[in-house]
Amino acid sequence: MKEVELSLISSHQAANSGRPVILQLHGSYEAFGIVFDYLSRTDPFTRFEVGHFSSIIRQQLQKGHHLVAMEGQTLVGYIGWLITTKEIGDLWQNDLGKLTPVAEGNSDAAALTVVASRDRSILSRLIRGARTLNPGKKVYFKREYEREGKSTRKSSVANMALKSTVVEST
Repeated sequence: MKEVELSLISSHQAANSGRPVILQLHGSYEAFGIVFDYLSRTDPFTRFEVGHFSSIIRQQLQKGHHLVAMEGQTLVGYIGWLITTKEIGDLWQNDLGKLTPVAEGNSDAAALTVVASRDRSILSRLIRGARTLNPGKKVYFKREYEREGKSTRKSSVANMALKSTVVEST
């Protein structure tokens, strides 16, 4: 596992601080099971069809396009993204095109496609971590609400000033 350190405290302090630790998992069956189990119990993902959704999660884990928040051995948050272009992202954000991936070398954007945590502070740390791991890329997201009468929220962030610090955990 890679630990993404987003503050000035050491990895050891983060693990012992009582705060959830933000990590990247290896693309293993175990990681897939842990993430899929968590998402299957988290709205709105409880209603998703397994086939296509499981393919998305598997690809995010295999490509390292994800972060998780762990409290001890318990998963408490997940964020996954797709690497794309600004052109594709702009069309997707405006409901004028389908979100499609591109090769890493051709990418200038990332779209946050799976975001889940019941804790807003963990959610903020996961989003910050995703931006950190995609320096110089425009980051897109859309949020669809379950409640009637609340419209879809769409946003993008020019991600120019962030730098990535990735530390191997022990």
